[in-house]
Amino acid sequence: MSIMGHLAAAAAPWASFYNDSTAAQTLITFGHFGGMMVAGGSAVTADRGVLQASRQAGSGRLRRIDDISGAHRTVITALVVTSLSGVLMLAADLENLAVSPWFWLKMGLLALLIINGWFMTRISQHLRRDGGITPKLWSRLQFAATASLVLWFAVVLAGTLLSIA
Repeated sequence: MSIMGHLAAAAAPWASFYNDSTAAQTLITFGHFGGMMVAGGSAVTADRGVLQASRQAGSGRLRRIDDISGAHRTVITALVVTSLSGVLMLAADLENLAVSPWFWLKMGLLALLIINGWFMTRISQHLRRDGGITPKLWSRLQFAATASLVLWFAVVLAGTLLSIA
């Protein structure tokens, strides 16, 4: 038996329960979509704030750095909920999702989103230390915020394509 076969066999009891339970499907799907909505909404708001702050000076920019830190804590917490619910949905349909190009596209986009979020956090920390005065760092943060916006919408598109494929 292949590795995929072993994994599917291990997940079979969960898959059976999940696929036979409308309540389980509803709660898990709600956790997944709700987590994405909170994470994405918080991130998009912070990203817009960065783009607006790049046109401001001094203290307005520094406030945005604090906003980013607060938003990233919310984003990470919501992504944990989304990830846990996603793993449960994956286990319920492992053999189909494991071979879906849309699934792997979504996972790749999420990985890029997490890496980009890490870079944004690092850039924000450097800006906080230097008082928010380094134009090169602001330029990098602005680029990362733009990438974040694009990636969040790309993840939603990939998830939509996955759900209809």
